Amino acid sequence: MGLKEKFRKSKVVGKVKQVHRPKKEKSSVRKDNSKRTAFFVWTLILGMLFIATLAILLSVNTRSTLNETNRNLLAMEDEEVLEEISQEQANEFLSSFIRVYMNVPKDSDARTERASNLQEYMVFNDVFNNDNNEMYRPEGEGTRNLESFTLFNIEENESSTIYQYKVTFTNKLETEGETGKGKDKKTETEVEEEQQTLLLNIPLVVEDGLFSITSVPYFTSVPSLAGNIEYETESIDLEEYNGNEKENIMIFLNNFFEKYTTETVEEMSYLMEEPETLNGSFLFEEIQDVVIYQDDNSYKVLLKVNFKDEISGIHQVNDVEMNISKDGSNFYVDEFKYK
Repeated sequence: MGLKEKFRKSKVVGKVKQVHRPKKEKSSVRKDNSKRTAFFVWTLILGMLFIATLAILLSVNTRSTLNETNRNLLAMEDEEVLEEISQEQANEFLSSFIRVYMNVPKDSDARTERASNLQEYMVFNDVFNNDNNEMYRPEGEGTRNLESFTLFNIEENESSTIYQYKVTFTNKLETEGETGKGKDKKTETEVEEEQQTLLLNIPLVVEDGLFSITSVPYFTSVPSLAGNIEYETESIDLEEYNGNEKENIMIFLNNFFEKYTTETVEEMSYLMEEPETLNGSFLFEEIQDVVIYQDDNSYKVLLKVNFKDEISGIHQVNDVEMNISKDGSNFYVDEFKYK
């Protein structure tokens, strides 16, 4: 390479080295972060709303759970109270009281003893600690004799429990009078007697398993428990059967009830699914009003059965429903019930 070319090349290189890349100045325009900030703020607000809603729901659920727990605890307490009150013991206590209260003797000494005994059943207060209480000193010359009593009903109120007993008793009054004149004059005793049946209402309280009566028992009439309740028998959506097996079914039914009134349960197990028997308590008289329906491969039978007491001759007629199936040549009672 010549000197001229070397000089030219070094000159070009020098120019190249002298060329500097200008520094990039920072832009004075800032980035727009408003969307990111808004997103963050709304996320924060929605998160707070979600947490608040969740807290309210948890609070409501917790309150509901607490209320339910409290109700269960109260129910358990009530059950514990009921368990502490033994109805058998209360009935035993009141049965003894009724015998003392209902029987009012004529003799004054016997009435004094009755008054002393009654005080043991009453609550301890100024009213019933008073020997002159009218409950202990009944007026009248007659007597009252208890015939029978049974527990009829129990009613709860705020301060006590009312035990209602159906009592039958006799009021009796004996009076003496003279009849005749002169030598025929004599003294006769006239007896006036009346029997009644009423409800005796006894207010009872209990404490630590012990009982007391809070006030003087009172009488009310015995309410009727009979009601005019409409009751419809179930309709049967089957056709009445009049086929060839009807005569055989009738023979089986008569034979069945002969055994039903005389045979043992073991013997009846050959004739019915759930064996039962009258075991000689009644005699079989006859079956009446027999209606037979066919239900696929079995028969539904409705009938009346006439039983008779052997000694008194009194008849007992019952409606019976039976489901009967046939196995080979033998019939079998799958279901038997009184209607």
